Amino acid sequence: MTARARQPRLSIEVRREQVLDAALEIIVEDGYSAASMEAIARRVDIAKPVVYNAFGDRQKLLMALLERQEERAFTALAAAMPPRAADSAPEDALISWANTLAIAIHEQPTLWRLMLMPTDGTPEIVRAHIDEGREFVLNQIRGVLSEYLTGAEMDVEVAAVAVLAMAEGLAAKLITEPDAYPPKRVVAFAKGALKLISAE
Repeated sequence: MTARARQPRLSIEVRREQVLDAALEIIVEDGYSAASMEAIARRVDIAKPVVYNAFGDRQKLLMALLERQEERAFTALAAAMPPRAADSAPEDALISWANTLAIAIHEQPTLWRLMLMPTDGTPEIVRAHIDEGREFVLNQIRGVLSEYLTGAEMDVEVAAVAVLAMAEGLAAKLITEPDAYPPKRVVAFAKGALKLISAE
């Protein structure tokens, strides 16, 4: 009988990514409470001490996951919401943002689920980071709407909050019902909504 070939030893960086991917899968499927060190180790098919060696403890692992997902999401947000050219129309910027983000969410729903759809049991530190991201987007929307609604009899702050709420609701649909709510449908609605909120 021949001995089973030993699997190549993976670097700690590769192992950490595997562990974070497994933790994310478990959280998306069953919530944060299900993402124990043991469950994560089983998902990756490694010994539990290897998971502890990679992160120290569960809290550090969850923070590392949050930071990774947050970095990826903010990178996508920055790409979708770059500084607007002085000669571009504010409505064009808003539609461009909506289109880019809708496509990004549609193509990588798992990345955005953690940030946009926190589950029951989400740690407070995670919710705090999510709120920071929401404030970033709100500021971007607020700035463009202040130009778009110039002369209109509408409260810009309320409009910005309403647009963000609609965006989050539609993002959830892009994640949970991608076939029924493709990016093209969402962006078409965004165009119509902009016309409504700017009408006097």
